[in-house]
Amino acid sequence: MRITVVRGDITDQHVDAVVNAANSSLLGGGGVDGAIHRRGGPAILEECRRLRAGHLGGGLPVGQAVATTAGNLPAKWVIHTVGPVFTDGQDNIGPLASCFRESLRVADELGARTVALPAISTGVYRYPLEEAAYVSLWTLARASTSVDEVRLVLFDQKAYDTFDRALEALDPSDAEVEDELRRVPEEKWRELFELADGLTTEDREFTWGGGEKNEDGVIQWPYPRYSDRLWQLYVALPSANADWMKWMSGNPLRTEPARLAGAPVADAARLATVYVRGERFNDGVFGRAFQDGSMDAIIARLRTWYDTER
Repeated sequence: MRITVVRGDITDQHVDAVVNAANSSLLGGGGVDGAIHRRGGPAILEECRRLRAGHLGGGLPVGQAVATTAGNLPAKWVIHTVGPVFTDGQDNIGPLASCFRESLRVADELGARTVALPAISTGVYRYPLEEAAYVSLWTLARASTSVDEVRLVLFDQKAYDTFDRALEALDPSDAEVEDELRRVPEEKWRELFELADGLTTEDREFTWGGGEKNEDGVIQWPYPRYSDRLWQLYVALPSANADWMKWMSGNPLRTEPARLAGAPVADAARLATVYVRGERFNDGVFGRAFQDGSMDAIIARLRTWYDTER
């Protein structure tokens, strides 16, 4: 699937399906939602009302998608999806990623081959633009779909520049990352898996040091105290020549590590890079990745590749 980023008006796109950043009522609103209803005409609203009178009587849930006619738009269908309202302290990434996956699932059911999407949730729903761009691009790049082209249509220059940078962050390619992994010596792989297999519950736990004053009266910055085996695994873990800071921002795999099992091994290497290099700037991130299951998912995916795919 080809992914492009363009600046323009989503209601002008000559594609099979246009994705609408709708609200759960499906009865129109502001922003992209209002523009699509105005340009598409009353046929879209009429079909939305029929959906509300049927199985969507309670409205369309966040992260889900449904299709209607496109009315007067230069497209065949409108796929309506409801993005999350950004809320501190909650999982915002999962619901936003679901919007893109579900939109493509509906597109496949329709037989759509070209799809135009907006920057979902970045308007009145307050989703930070940069994180939304990375969530959008990572999710689309990893989607299983028959769609040939996905076009992200951004209305203003700032949004276009942000999404364009996120698209560039998909490099290096999966093949290039796999080539890096093939160059890792056999003994390093054996060491990694032996260390992972030998981890105990105590190894996975870590405490914090620091906080005391040194001889100069300066309070030492807190730092994690990892077990020897965990530190050895940290050193042994293969990583990728990827922009880890971009991968740290808004990567859906960080909140849904179980998805690594069905993802390219390059994603496991990229995510390993996030935690290995991120530890240098954010003490404790490596240890927390073991506690939330992310590192186990990474190592399991690397092991599958090593045993059966390389």
